[in-house]
Amino acid sequence: MILQVIKAEGYKLKKICWWLPLIQGCVLTGMTVMEWYLYFRQGPGGVYAGFAVMFMFISFVMLLGGTLLASIMAGTEHDTQTWKQLMAMPVPRSYIYLSKMLWVVILQFGTALITIAGMSLIWVLYTNEPIPWRVMLLQPINASLATLPVLAIQLWLSTLFTNQAFPLAFGIFGSIASLFLARTSIFWIKLLPWSYPALSSPLIKGYVMWVIIALCAGIIFTGLGTLQFRKHEFK
Repeated sequence: MILQVIKAEGYKLKKICWWLPLIQGCVLTGMTVMEWYLYFRQGPGGVYAGFAVMFMFISFVMLLGGTLLASIMAGTEHDTQTWKQLMAMPVPRSYIYLSKMLWVVILQFGTALITIAGMSLIWVLYTNEPIPWRVMLLQPINASLATLPVLAIQLWLSTLFTNQAFPLAFGIFGSIASLFLARTSIFWIKLLPWSYPALSSPLIKGYVMWVIIALCAGIIFTGLGTLQFRKHEFK
């Protein structure tokens, strides 16, 4: 039954949900290449400095895209006032919530794949240096996995509030804050979920620990969101 619910949720996705991963990937690649070309390519890192530049923007782009996806997917039900109809179906409420969460995660992973493709193309066009596949693959993929806790929080807020202004504002603020949180020397600030995408970069020592922490936190937050969704009374 869960597979049928996932398929049904996929059919309901708005076109913008399919376009967002492409837009995110292109924006992240464009910002990285532009900053690298203008300011960093003459440095000692050369073409490899592009990954350090990507590190500057990847958390913001990933978290902002996840915020928009969660808001759109939950907002569709709020706008059409179909929550009660969904709740009346002979389908466990948890399946409905988890299917939405799964699609947000899948689409975010699509952003990582598009970013990898875009950066690889730029690399091949610009230089004859071998592609450093370890960093090329791990940086976007780890960042997409590390957004899981924030995606869970944003989906929970988006289903809880009929007016999407607050979830969007909260997500945008968190996305902007992520540009600075991972760079602090205060450990407890790094424990905030908005720090994880940047801390999951293979350019940082101990990044595997942050990916694991993000996945564990994401599972916990998703479980809590599912429990709250099952008990919530929709108007």
